[in-house]
Amino acid sequence: MKLISSLLSAVLFAGAAQAADLKGGKAPAPAAPEAAGEVPGGDIFGFTSATDVGNVGDKGLALENDGSYGRRDMRSRVLTQKLELSRTFAPNWSYAASLFGAWSSVKNSTGDVANRTGYNFDGLSMEVRHRFIERSATNPFAFTFAIEPRWGRVDTVSGVNAASYGAEFKLQADRALSDKIFWAVNANFATSRGRDAADGTWSNSSESVVSSALTYAVVDDKLFMGGEARWNQAWSKGFFGKLDGQALFVGPTIAYKASESVMLNAVFLPQIAGKARSVTGLLDIDNFERANFRVKLAVGF
Repeated sequence: MKLISSLLSAVLFAGAAQAADLKGGKAPAPAAPEAAGEVPGGDIFGFTSATDVGNVGDKGLALENDGSYGRRDMRSRVLTQKLELSRTFAPNWSYAASLFGAWSSVKNSTGDVANRTGYNFDGLSMEVRHRFIERSATNPFAFTFAIEPRWGRVDTVSGVNAASYGAEFKLQADRALSDKIFWAVNANFATSRGRDAADGTWSNSSESVVSSALTYAVVDDKLFMGGEARWNQAWSKGFFGKLDGQALFVGPTIAYKASESVMLNAVFLPQIAGKARSVTGLLDIDNFERANFRVKLAVGF
């Protein structure tokens, strides 16, 4: 009897609620959509950048070491260092000023490049970044645009002094696929005008890069491991022109966040496929290297 009485009470309550709705009562408001997952700040990927620009007032210092080796007809090793000071000066806006150094080692060249090993100051750059689309409850993606004008004074392949001027335009997007898996994609275009070290003539060239990276938070927001793919294209003019060559790089990435303000990032990308114009072979080692790597230490303050 007690069970029957309870069931009757429930039915009467439901009927009363329905009657109230028919008389103009308001239906319960729909549940608010869940907020989109956030991508952790810092360089958790490899060469591919996330969209984070920091909070207003954040400052950072980063030492980036980009290396490469393996060119056609020579034993070539290059290490470019970038010392960067950055600051977030407004909501979704940041800037960074950088100094460059270049170490090059060229040996056993069969062409006109002389054997050479040395380190030189290689110019400076200024980058401005703007996150123009933020994540929201209905949009899991964020988008950032950046532009980085650059003055260089060393041809990193040969290691000799050769002035160049250019700019790189960067479009970046990322999203959280889960609370531990994060994804990012970049589309970059760099244009430059440089002086040939041998005869002093000036020429234009450009390069486009599309990259994508996926990383997994092995230990919460401390240790990230994943992989990255980069598709590089070299062009004969300042804004595209003829395609001189293209190459696909694929490899592993790792990032370790030692504290809230210190992060170490490393990536190694060997070239797995490529094609240079008018040159046979499974790789393009005329315009690109056999492998690229990066080790970056970033400190916030």
